[in-house]
Amino acid sequence: MRVSDSMFTDLATTNLTARRAETYEAQRVAQTGLRVGKPSDDPVAAASARSTRSTERRAETVMKTSGEALDRLNAVDGALNDVATMWGRVQEIAVQGANDHLSPDDRNSLAVEVSVLRSQLLSLSNTRFEGEYVFGGLAVDRPPYDATGAFNGESTLRELEIGPGVRVSTQISGGDAFGGTSGVNAFAALDQLEASLRANDGPAVHSMLDDISSVASQVADARAAGGAAQQGLIQAQAAAARLRDEAIRRRADLTEADPVEAFTELVRAQGALRDALSIAQQLPPPSLLGSGG
Repeated sequence: MRVSDSMFTDLATTNLTARRAETYEAQRVAQTGLRVGKPSDDPVAAASARSTRSTERRAETVMKTSGEALDRLNAVDGALNDVATMWGRVQEIAVQGANDHLSPDDRNSLAVEVSVLRSQLLSLSNTRFEGEYVFGGLAVDRPPYDATGAFNGESTLRELEIGPGVRVSTQISGGDAFGGTSGVNAFAALDQLEASLRANDGPAVHSMLDDISSVASQVADARAAGGAAQQGLIQAQAAAARLRDEAIRRRADLTEADPVEAFTELVRAQGALRDALSIAQQLPPPSLLGSGG
């Protein structure tokens, strides 16, 4: 079959159009660094990239919420540390007050100090972080302890899901640490200690030593629980960061172009376009082409 001039022109024109499109695409890839800029570029890779984006967002959510919970638990630990220090002084006072040789005036002075420490405990047990009470469980909008030392919070604590089926508590129960839901109520212990000191009742003060020691253990246990929760959140953050980074790397593998390959392809496409243009320029104008060649 003889190829006519018009057929040759059509082929050259088609080739020129294809080379222009090829060059445009190579320029886009080289300029943006993206091999897959839209779903039609590679539907399978684009769908996989969307999946990695969802994974990245979930990981970032875990990192954010874990960070917020860690900040809250840091505030809790600071308050518990202050309580532990304060309660150490309570234990010292109780030991002193139980001494048979202590005078009534001395016990009264200790009672005054106990009253001051009780006020400090009330303030610490009603610690707030970013406007929320931290020791009242889910009841974050009201003080967990009233002036009488009664616990008005909730025993249910906030939890954060850090993985499929894995949840970490992001609160510490004030009712467990200071009493009210379990253990010895620290406020009742202080009230009884103060009353016994004011009554100059050494044996009664001595009988308080076990309860006072129990409160110290409750506070220590609460700090330990908080530390375990913090460690779990730190590990969750690290795992989420690794998952996020892997999702980013995977998406880059799916959609980004290798810079060297992109440049090489651009040079090749530009060369092919120049060749196509050279051929097209050598063709006679369409008006000079005969119908039969």
